[in-house]
Amino acid sequence: MMLFRFMYRVSISGRRPIGVRQSSCVRGMSGSAAALPTGCRGFTLIELLLAITVFALVIGVLFGSFRAGISAWQGGERDIVFHQSVRAVTELVFREISCTHSYEISQGTTETAENFPAFFGSPDSLTFVTKATLQNGTGGLSLIDLWVDDENGLMLAEAPALFTSYDEMLDMNLRTDEYAEVLSAWVKKVSFRYFQREDEDDDGAWQEQWDPRTMDEQDLPLVVEVSLLFEDVRGQTIEHVLLVPLVNRPL
Repeated sequence: MMLFRFMYRVSISGRRPIGVRQSSCVRGMSGSAAALPTGCRGFTLIELLLAITVFALVIGVLFGSFRAGISAWQGGERDIVFHQSVRAVTELVFREISCTHSYEISQGTTETAENFPAFFGSPDSLTFVTKATLQNGTGGLSLIDLWVDDENGLMLAEAPALFTSYDEMLDMNLRTDEYAEVLSAWVKKVSFRYFQREDEDDDGAWQEQWDPRTMDEQDLPLVVEVSLLFEDVRGQTIEHVLLVPLVNRPL
């Protein structure tokens, strides 16, 4: 009781009791803020705004780097698919044309009609008979038609070579959904040229058209030049030029 009375008296007199530490952060009773020591100061509004700005900049840089990495990865995947398609299409076109077969047909139905091979070429399309079939599961020879459609790209039509005259070939109408399919949507343009040489001493010349009905002796060209113009999703174009020798014709 004596100790309690002593501490009570000291507190009333304004002295600090023994064993009791006074707080270093005191607010005046009058309502005005007392001066705070340096260790008790908080963040100012400007400091908070600067911290938030720096944090937002760091997050923006990180997000931008992440998005750039994702875009680069997606672009790399598209480039891989594009170049694989280019290689597959060029190899298929080369194989189909190089295996051209001299399939003899006639102009009409009479027995006296002159025969010629079913090989007709223009600057932007080619119709021929080949031994390298794609859709003909039973094997044999197939009639092929190559051209570019403005909306779908490079088209290939195939049907069994079961005709004997030029008129029957035209009646097949290959450019329909029954026979035609999209070979590559990346191809925007295709062009053909046909190399002709009369004899061994002749240097030869490139022809823009090929119609065996108008040829004197040479029924098939020696070489077919195929120019394929590819365009990727970014609008960049790549041109591939193929020189395809026909295996049935000696060079």
